[in-house]
Amino acid sequence: MIRLLFTILIFATFCALGGAYYLITPPQGGPFNVTIAPEASLSEVADLLQEKGVIRSATVFEWFKPQGIKPGFYVFNRGVYPWYAARVLEKGPPPPPDILVTIPEGKRLVEIAKILQDSGIIEGDEFLQLATSASFIHELVGQPAKTLEGYLFPDSYKFRPKTDARKVIERMYRRLDEQTKDISHIGMTRHEFLTLASIVEKEAKKPEERPRIAAVFINRITRGMRLESDPTVRYAINKWDTVPVLYADLESPSPYNTYRVSGLPPGPISSVGRASLEAVAKPLQTNELFFVAREDGSHVFAENFSQHLANIATYRK
Repeated sequence: MIRLLFTILIFATFCALGGAYYLITPPQGGPFNVTIAPEASLSEVADLLQEKGVIRSATVFEWFKPQGIKPGFYVFNRGVYPWYAARVLEKGPPPPPDILVTIPEGKRLVEIAKILQDSGIIEGDEFLQLATSASFIHELVGQPAKTLEGYLFPDSYKFRPKTDARKVIERMYRRLDEQTKDISHIGMTRHEFLTLASIVEKEAKKPEERPRIAAVFINRITRGMRLESDPTVRYAINKWDTVPVLYADLESPSPYNTYRVSGLPPGPISSVGRASLEAVAKPLQTNELFFVAREDGSHVFAENFSQHLANIATYRK
């Protein structure tokens, strides 16, 4: 009888130890995504971890009495020991991964704000408020300006989610500094240089035409002619759809309407890529003063008005 009882006791002990070992060892599988709510109690957290398959036993997890569990989003690549889960939750969730965002050339501030907001990086309204703040612009650029239009370089960036808008703007402006420090703009202020480059950016649909388009505008400025650039009219009246610019649009009294005002508009009309900056710095040497668009987005150029009228008759039927 004593031998039987001893055998039963040994068997029960092994079962208990085996059961305890099973409850403590990590379950199989993964990854497991777990979101801990700020108001979750210890027992609720334990039940959630067991339900998600991170640990085998909520009860065993509670034995370790983790302190200061931090809410947030966690990813467990596999099942873990309960004490390891407790340590992870006490430490807190890892920072969210950076977001890769690309700002294409020729985007305006409002479009840049939307891209950044849709990517989860900033609040668009906060971005636009800063980008039009006279005091912030003066602090950043070192000279008075009404807007940072054209001063934020289009490129691919990595930002943390919910980044402060000021940091985003400062980084994009520093990138512009990096891209323009080796480009000469003799004969123009930096503001004038960026303004003309932005017009080239919006006019050129074929990359190889940028230096030629830049030459046309520089030639017109040199001769005291108005630029008569359709993108400046679109900027003036905020008309960016595919509808052609109408004759009535050319009557806009905006200082950005280069059909009515001489010289450059008050500032850039979009962001500017490296190729357009280089085109204005090194324009093609020509006597051309006009161009008209073909259906494929390319342009045909002319040195005088009669040639230009002939081109219009040919390509704008």
